[in-house]
Amino acid sequence: MLLNVYLKSLRDSKKSIIYYSIGTMVLGLYVTLFYPTIRDSTGLTDFLEQLPEAMLAFIGDADTYTTAEGFLNAEVFGFMGPMIFGVFAIIAGAGAIAGEEESHSLDQLLANPISRKNVLLQKAAALITGLFLLSISLWIGIIVGARIAGFSLSLTGTLQAIFSLWLLGGTLGLIALAIGASTGKKSLAGGLTAAVGIIGFLLDTFLSVVDALDPFKFISVFYYFNGNDVIINGINPLHSLAMVAILVIAMAIAVWRFESRDLKN
Repeated sequence: MLLNVYLKSLRDSKKSIIYYSIGTMVLGLYVTLFYPTIRDSTGLTDFLEQLPEAMLAFIGDADTYTTAEGFLNAEVFGFMGPMIFGVFAIIAGAGAIAGEEESHSLDQLLANPISRKNVLLQKAAALITGLFLLSISLWIGIIVGARIAGFSLSLTGTLQAIFSLWLLGGTLGLIALAIGASTGKKSLAGGLTAAVGIIGFLLDTFLSVVDALDPFKFISVFYYFNGNDVIINGINPLHSLAMVAILVIAMAIAVWRFESRDLKN
């Protein structure tokens, strides 16, 4: 039973995946059902254009905010979506190895005829699968909400934005997994990865306002996730490749450290 770590990990996180999936679906429904109110508001664009640049940094271009894609970009892919996916991924990644090690259940798992590398890879696959299910739920919520509200939406742009969000979650999740597998400390893995996400979000948000931050944009995972407003302009292949590269590096470090270090008793 313990040899299939992938299925065991999915089973253990079943409730979490269900709750987060419901949350992402509700988010998609709520935002799309609310959009007609924004679209039909008179003078909203003029009001937004008068806001300070620091506030506009959070909602994006005032001219596109009243479009369906611009509204979703600001409300779903600008903050709430990354927050939900990021929290889920960081908690799952930090607990995948370090959580079991701290609860003394990892030694029972490794007592079976299965390698550390295999355990790690299957747990990573379960994390990625969980994020994929969240992505499907968000897509359903957005599409159903748009149909009910009666407005058209770019399906290609929406799918690309959700794919980029899935990559962001995977990146943060595997960074947390790598730190946890390297140190055996769940809180450290969660805290450091959360810092990576928060700093990346703040850097990306204020890049358009503070010119001095521009050289640091390349260290922000949010820049690669949605720096070019994916749902509006399409995905940037180089940005996606950068996140994939981070995923691969994180997994390589996780495997190397997990196989070489002594585990807690």
